[in-house]
Amino acid sequence: MKVLLINPPIYDFSAYDVWLKPLGLLYLSNILKSCGFEVVLIDCLDRNFFPHLIPKKDGTGKLPSVEVEKPEILKNIPLKYKRYGISQKDIYNLLSLHKDANYIVITCSTTYWYLGVREIINCVYEVIPKPKIFLGGIYPILSFKHASCLFSNKTTKIFYTTDFSELLDFLNIQHKKQYKNFAKFPPPDFSHYKKVYYITTRFSYGCRYNCVYCGQKIIHPKYETKDIEQFVNEIKFLYETTKCQNFVFYDDELLNSKDITTTVELFSKLLNLSLPIKFYTPNGINPKFITKEIAQLMYQLNFTDLRLSLETISDKVHKIVDRKLTISDFEQALNNLFLAGFKPSQISAYILLGLPTETIEDVYKTIEFVSKYKIRIRLCELAVVPKAKMFKHISEDIDPLLHNNTIFLFNGVPGVIEPLYKFDELQQLKTYVNQTNKLLTNCYV
Repeated sequence: MKVLLINPPIYDFSAYDVWLKPLGLLYLSNILKSCGFEVVLIDCLDRNFFPHLIPKKDGTGKLPSVEVEKPEILKNIPLKYKRYGISQKDIYNLLSLHKDANYIVITCSTTYWYLGVREIINCVYEVIPKPKIFLGGIYPILSFKHASCLFSNKTTKIFYTTDFSELLDFLNIQHKKQYKNFAKFPPPDFSHYKKVYYITTRFSYGCRYNCVYCGQKIIHPKYETKDIEQFVNEIKFLYETTKCQNFVFYDDELLNSKDITTTVELFSKLLNLSLPIKFYTPNGINPKFITKEIAQLMYQLNFTDLRLSLETISDKVHKIVDRKLTISDFEQALNNLFLAGFKPSQISAYILLGLPTETIEDVYKTIEFVSKYKIRIRLCELAVVPKAKMFKHISEDIDPLLHNNTIFLFNGVPGVIEPLYKFDELQQLKTYVNQTNKLLTNCYV
């Protein structure tokens, strides 16, 4: 039995390969292989398809793109709309090699990227007779009504959970219960990639916090971790089988907020591997739990481009949105990191635009505060996350294309949420941050 896993192209105003891998499909691949299935992956964002776009040392880089016509609902947006990934011709060619696939599993990692799913499904129907298509990922979990309306008549089943057991049940796989929990997942399967530029992985899944703007409690309500020995062996295995030196944590709560000794044990055992690898934290780390010991271990482990989740310097706003740190926590974390040996150029802070009660003047104050430490500033624009506390009043009938973080702040949700900022003042803010970063660290956001 052959299963074809597909990560679709992206339709968006901007997209960049910042360690983008379909981690769920890579876990599923090894699960299916262990059950005797033949598994093929078509990753439309695989860098091996476009070697002319040379990645950076950390594996990140540009994606090939072509400008496309904007959907009607986005016609008023003063930005170019593009399709990112391999060409449709390449997709047809790859599908034609696997007309014998018994099942096709398609993922979609963001609600407003569903146009890529539509393209893939249309291509599949043109190439594979009577396909059995399964759709999963964050899109159907957060926008299940939209996914059902758009794709129910073209798919065999849509999954609204990160739990693989329902899919495995459809495939008549025994012992599926052992894969119900993330803790039992095998390593992600990177054997599908000719050259591996970076490894994405998780020690934990879920998050104990419940930030008002975040959907993690809906996506994966339970906080789970793998066994430490199991995970350390996975890192060793992934390095030995790929020789890749860039390892990327997808964890939302890498530093265990309830038991920091777990993190100390994990990092200590990773250090004992003595592997020539670097670690990256794109989802951000809560500075509150960066003790002197943790900072020293991260420095020894070669954590690179360390990204701290600050969001704002307003303790008042933190009490509204997340209650996860104070400014003194952030300053103490920086002191610990500097004492451990980190240079300011190795550290950056996420600043989130669009938080409740904040004005653009407040954002500038946060930027000024961060810049005095000479660390990099990374602006994050708030996206609409269906079912998150902050967006519970948003109707499920709203087109997910309006969830897009690139447009939400200056476009709002017409008829529901007024724009928070003007387009021009956002562009000025981004220019200011780029100039500030250039002066501090010779780095652009």
